[in-house]
Amino acid sequence: MTDSPSVETHAARVLIFAPEAVQGIAKKLTQVLAASPILIEWELVGDAQSALFRLANQPHGLLLIVVEADPTSAFALWARCRSKAADLLGVMFLAEPKAATVRQAYQAGIADVLLLGDDTPVLSDLLEQALRRAEHTQRVNLLDYRARQEGLDLTLQPVAQSRAMRHALNLIHKVAPTPLPVLIVGETGTGKSVLARYIHLKSQRAERTFLTINCGALTPSLLESELFGHEKGAFTGANARRVGLLEVADGGTLFLDEINSAPMDLQVRLLQFIQEKRFLRVGGNQPINVDVRLIFASNKPLLDLVNQGQFREDLFYRINVFPVEIPPLRARVDDIAQIAGQTLLRACSQLNMPVKPCGPGVLEAVRCYPWPGNLRELDNVIQRGLIVSQGERVELADLPLEISSASRNSGATFVDAFAETAAFPWRPDARLDEVEQVWIQYVLKACNGNRTHAARQLGIDPSTLWRKLKEA
Repeated sequence: MTDSPSVETHAARVLIFAPEAVQGIAKKLTQVLAASPILIEWELVGDAQSALFRLANQPHGLLLIVVEADPTSAFALWARCRSKAADLLGVMFLAEPKAATVRQAYQAGIADVLLLGDDTPVLSDLLEQALRRAEHTQRVNLLDYRARQEGLDLTLQPVAQSRAMRHALNLIHKVAPTPLPVLIVGETGTGKSVLARYIHLKSQRAERTFLTINCGALTPSLLESELFGHEKGAFTGANARRVGLLEVADGGTLFLDEINSAPMDLQVRLLQFIQEKRFLRVGGNQPINVDVRLIFASNKPLLDLVNQGQFREDLFYRINVFPVEIPPLRARVDDIAQIAGQTLLRACSQLNMPVKPCGPGVLEAVRCYPWPGNLRELDNVIQRGLIVSQGERVELADLPLEISSASRNSGATFVDAFAETAAFPWRPDARLDEVEQVWIQYVLKACNGNRTHAARQLGIDPSTLWRKLKEA
């Protein structure tokens, strides 16, 4: 049986189509690809049959087409490729801007049209965006394959490609096999419960019970009863004995979320249990011994609460044996593409929808957005996008406005500078065409040189933008 593809070692597959007449020019692309921070597998072919053969035998995410003086063969190849691989992302490279060719490319479904004469940093940045989209599409397809072939539960797979998250996961791998308590600290929505379960699965208790209780969701009296249980008649309404979660989780793991919300009386009982490994049910007088590994989570710095008198200092030092801080999503930009892929696949399954990858511009937008709600907000946004989307992909227009405009606004600081200065960057007697050219250059800079995004922000057709740039 053939092993399934590995998402962790996944590389974006890129095919470069450059006829013999322009293969010398195409070498600039190979240099940019070689310097890319994204893991890439790429090939350069010079004829349509070779390109079709490779696409048929090995799925690719991105096709780079270097156009000759006559673009007919390039468009013919693209049409045949798209008929066989609807998810294929295409980027066309022109030696010089021709409005008719640009218009035809966008109408044919090409994601972007770039100039080979662009400065290398600009070309590298725009090509990297295309690579990320291609990588994302392939990742979603591979995740879908693994989920179907291996019964992969994506809710249990932490993503750690960013440096901050790799550091946190490295700590988790070290502490998971031990019996030590763990304190997970992070903002609301950062995935602390997912990591708590992951610690359990990597521990020697993985085959035993894993239970969760949210200390901020229950009243103090109910929380105590849920944890420790109670005897019949212990309080009004206690009509029968109740076994608490500590007892049920014997031999396994108990995750206490939002421990910062635990009332003082409960903190005293928890401290006593941690010290003695035994407890009394509410209203009981017989000690109960259990072997439970405790994992705690807090969405507020516990030491600050200790200094404010809202959390017991002795309990803090008992549970702070091995703290792990989970970074917010805005500090994990390199993780967002894979998290989005996992979330898309999980949401498609939950909503009983076909798997849809992200379209052009979506990954750039979600990478720029600060995500105050972290993973929980991302999950909600992707589910909404799937429901709203009408085509085979989640497009930029399917996202909430504050997110879809994030990439555009991220480069708008120089535009905002107009409001902070008394002078405009053109002469008072400037002609309209002169003002237009200055503004086009400013918007291009705001969009990091991406002509497609710039045309969208200017409210004109991309071919019109190409024509105006050529006339400048």
